[in-house]
Amino acid sequence: MRVLLTGAAGYLGSHVHRALLAAGHEVVAIDALLETVHGANAAGPEDVSRIDVRDQDALEHLLADIDVVCHLAAAVPLPRLRGAIEPVPTDSSNLAAPQDVPHLRCVPVDRQRGGERAGAEGMRWAGLYAAHNDVGTAVLLAAMERAGVPRLVLGSSVAVYGEGRYRGVRSGPFYPGLRRRGDLDRGLFDHRAPRSGEVLTWEPIGEDAPLRPRSAYAASKVAQERYALAWAANTGGDAAVLRYNQLYGEPVADGRSVRSAESGVVARFRAELVAGRPPQVFEDGGQVRDFVHVRDAAVATVAAVERRLPGFVPLNIASGRPLTLWEVASVLARAMDGPNPVVTGQCRVTDIRHVVAHPERARQALEFTARTQPAKGLSDYAARGIGRR
Repeated sequence: MRVLLTGAAGYLGSHVHRALLAAGHEVVAIDALLETVHGANAAGPEDVSRIDVRDQDALEHLLADIDVVCHLAAAVPLPRLRGAIEPVPTDSSNLAAPQDVPHLRCVPVDRQRGGERAGAEGMRWAGLYAAHNDVGTAVLLAAMERAGVPRLVLGSSVAVYGEGRYRGVRSGPFYPGLRRRGDLDRGLFDHRAPRSGEVLTWEPIGEDAPLRPRSAYAASKVAQERYALAWAANTGGDAAVLRYNQLYGEPVADGRSVRSAESGVVARFRAELVAGRPPQVFEDGGQVRDFVHVRDAAVATVAAVERRLPGFVPLNIASGRPLTLWEVASVLARAMDGPNPVVTGQCRVTDIRHVVAHPERARQALEFTARTQPAKGLSDYAARGIGRR
């Protein structure tokens, strides 16, 4: 097929570009090479054209005879945008494991940083995300309608769910809101049922769950999905929406430094270990996430390009093997022969406690199952960071 791939020079986009070519597809690859994503004076590969998806005139030419658009272009929350959070000494900073901190108190990150309100950092770059993610998607979909392109594969994120799905023994399924500051201050990090006070247990979240974004970036991904839904409804086109879980792994080895590969908690833990410091794990380390290797995410994306799914179909792209952040930090530390992670108690009211997406629908729709087990994949990723193979 003839595929228009946006964001082709990015972290995931580079892997998808390579995988599409290996599968025999003709790829029209573009990337805006945003400074906020790739750094100043970024130079993309020779086979990637520097084009912004908000450029209507350029899109009109590119969309001729395109069978499917794979839209991965997005402004993303890099560490430089979020602001570095320095480790803060606490009474628990020398503890070796979560089970050793029964009385851990929250050290609020938002109070450490000049008295900012909770969540202020999450909205600071709202205009940037809206300008590129929301507007870019709207312009692209309008151009696709004019050109008669019938299919879209949209890169989204597990962040659209916000906090995950929970269940109480007595209260049943529950989608909680923000945790209470008083609970966090006492080291009570898990969600509780509002009336009974019962501690809630997390459950895997399905694609039909409500979308409740907690950050400006997540809100922009929800907006992209809504535009895609409206496009599918108005044109009769097909839109596969891939909600990627936490991506990790090496960038495509083409001699360039892809800055967007260095975002996320896995990269932060590894960077701390490379610097000879123990990874700093927030709260009590019990936060649960699903980590999927970037190469597996690329396989899923190519499968979505090759399989026509009728209508608007959101799909969770996950490994199906969730880990706690403490486990992730420990795997990396062992792989790099580094210091054991420490639990800091740092927290934010707006942070998500647990979010794990159920991968069953993607398995059925795309016949996709992640091949890389997170424990091994994370270990290999860490070891390559210090020159091992």
